[in-house]
Amino acid sequence: MAATSPNSDLHGFGDEIRKELKGRIPRDKKLRVLDVGTGFGINVEFLARRLAKGSLIWTVDPSKEVLAEVKGAMEEEVASLVKFAEASAEHLGFVDGFFDIVVSVMVLHHMERLQPPLAEMARVLRPGGTLLIVDYKPEASHELEFKTRHEENDFFKPSLVFGSIKKLGLSGESRDFGVWYLVEVEKPLTRPRSPARGGRARPRAAR
Repeated sequence: MAATSPNSDLHGFGDEIRKELKGRIPRDKKLRVLDVGTGFGINVEFLARRLAKGSLIWTVDPSKEVLAEVKGAMEEEVASLVKFAEASAEHLGFVDGFFDIVVSVMVLHHMERLQPPLAEMARVLRPGGTLLIVDYKPEASHELEFKTRHEENDFFKPSLVFGSIKKLGLSGESRDFGVWYLVEVEKPLTRPRSPARGGRARPRAAR
């Protein structure tokens, strides 16, 4: 039976979630990895201990206090492997295609809108790179206990998340694990060209 305490390891699903992530993150390659949403630091510490020597790991959070607290609570050896950066999921602040793997664990249900953070995570991912997203499903709102009250509409349905990512040109799969889900997608090596109109390519909108 899963734990329901908001202070537990991802409501008791931590080991199960990390097991799924382990099978999707190579341990024998030097990688650039981004952890989106530092939170309690559970995921970034897992990554720091998991990745091959020489890998580069960043974790971002909009709160300086959260970053400082997590860094201070980590063993010095582990913290030295991580770069802590103040940034939001909607504005990551890295150049296009910088990371081999982008991981987001239990972050999307804190977002008001779905597309901006998904677009940002896809943007900073290199062609051929992997995006891994884990979050709770809407029914978690009444099956789990959270520190702050959550309604069903605070959570995005897995089908909506996966469909939105596909619209960004990434492909892969979505897997259901009861009250949580995992989306694993890959960024294509080449971006398909949009049909030109009148023999001229359409310019991209200014950001």
